Amino acid sequence: MHLGRFHAVVDHIETHFREAKLTDQLDAAASALDQYTQTRTESHITEFRTKLAAALDSIEAVPAELHQPYAQQVIDDLSLRSLFPPELRKEVEHIVASNGFDSAALSSALRKLSKTYLSKITLVKQLDSSLRGLSAEYTSVEDERAEVGLLLPREVVGETLPELTKEFDKISNLARAINELTGENSYDPKISTISSSWWQVFLEIPVEQVVLWTVAIERIVTLFKSNLEIKNLQKQLGEKEVPEKILKLISDEVEKKVTAELKKIASDLTEKFSRVEDKGRRNEVETQFRQGLHYLARRLNQGAQVEINVGVPDEPEDPEEKEGEPQDEALLEANTKLRARIEELRKLRSAAMSASETSLQIDQDAPLLLEESKPADGRARDA
Repeated sequence: MHLGRFHAVVDHIETHFREAKLTDQLDAAASALDQYTQTRTESHITEFRTKLAAALDSIEAVPAELHQPYAQQVIDDLSLRSLFPPELRKEVEHIVASNGFDSAALSSALRKLSKTYLSKITLVKQLDSSLRGLSAEYTSVEDERAEVGLLLPREVVGETLPELTKEFDKISNLARAINELTGENSYDPKISTISSSWWQVFLEIPVEQVVLWTVAIERIVTLFKSNLEIKNLQKQLGEKEVPEKILKLISDEVEKKVTAELKKIASDLTEKFSRVEDKGRRNEVETQFRQGLHYLARRLNQGAQVEINVGVPDEPEDPEEKEGEPQDEALLEANTKLRARIEELRKLRSAAMSASETSLQIDQDAPLLLEESKPADGRARDA
């Protein structure tokens, strides 16, 4: 795991918990129940319901940064899943359902749960404080820059140097194709960070490529989701001892359909984003791009995740108006243009984050839709 990225995620988690005030609100709900136990006043039950709803609502408002694949891995590594939806709501609702007719028992159970949550939240706070105290690096994408990260399961890629070399070659071929397709001056992508809990490779990309990556990921995930049902049916048929030749017919048809759709995705994106003027060279780049998408799709099918980040500058501050002094019109105009650019980048970041989240929707245990990787000439290539 990369320390700088880990630090950034821990900081986001700590801020989320601090602003949500979950344990305070759970304790307040328990206090309202205590009042009801003593007075049996209906208003205290209403107060309890209101405060409990506020507690659950506060934790539902998870910032987009924590929905991203890398952040989700950190949440799991720190055993914090129970503090995020939907697990938290399920746990609270289970406690309410189990103790609903005994207000004293319910109050006690909520306080106990709050104490458990507080110990985890305190741990995150201490971890964040320690990282700050050590002046640990803090990695986030720079303003008006972008990056795409591939989070690859080690068991899929392998752990030997030849296996990693082969994997990086495939990543490089995809990134090179996109760079040439979009007219980027730099042919080879620069690695932003790399780490090895999973093989986590983040590449610097121009902001102008974000839309291409976003559309590609969304279309691949949609393609998989629409065909997984057929593969699941194939699996069920196999369990019922349907002849292997029939299962192979289904498998071949699914792979044929998925491969054809990947070819269409490559063609559509080439048509929309290509700046390559020479027709022959454009066809060659499209072929390389299609092979890269095939590689990416297969890895997503095997449990890999993709994360796209966009850096957005802070809002500019206009100069204070001083009586009798003219305003700096040039600065005001520059700030107006910067605000418009910031709004564009925010929309781009929102779309990128949404696409990143979709890469989490393919189950790691999902059946393979692409049984083998094939280049343009149709010969099987090692996965």
